[in-house]
Amino acid sequence: MQLKVSEIEGCGADLHIEESATHFPVLAELEQGDECHFLSPVVVSLHVNKVSGMVDLDGRIETEVEIPCKRCLAPTQRKINASFHQTYVDELPQVSGDDGEELELSAAEMGLELFVDDQIDLTEEIQQQVLLLMPDHPLCSEQCKGLCLECGENLNLSSCNCADAKVSMNFAALRDFKVEK
Repeated sequence: MQLKVSEIEGCGADLHIEESATHFPVLAELEQGDECHFLSPVVVSLHVNKVSGMVDLDGRIETEVEIPCKRCLAPTQRKINASFHQTYVDELPQVSGDDGEELELSAAEMGLELFVDDQIDLTEEIQQQVLLLMPDHPLCSEQCKGLCLECGENLNLSSCNCADAKVSMNFAALRDFKVEK
């Protein structure tokens, strides 16, 4: 999905994109690795505006994803629905410090992205925004007990006897130690 900068009119443009997650390479890789499953297409509404050689994207992303709980591995569903903003330039502007001396700042330090040859890759921007919005530690519930470390039983569904049988070996060497008075 390429946006051609020279085709953006003076008043800007509105774009609506609705694609399956398999259309985005990084998101497709996450699905193939069973790290998550996208339950709905990735829907993006964009307003693109060109001002003084800069291209501003104001967008909104919506999708629904199923991710395993980090404690018990049960599938959890999360809606992703958020706005984003990104500014693109074809070359970095000159920036001067307080003393008038020119500063060398990277595009990231200025909050800008560079585009090349009159093209902005929307695929990369969209998948990057989805990755930023995905929960990094999803839980099925705040009270999730997780899995037993010994037998792997889901402690939310049933209990096991592993904790009762487990003996701490941390101080086993001191078990027979006696202090003489």
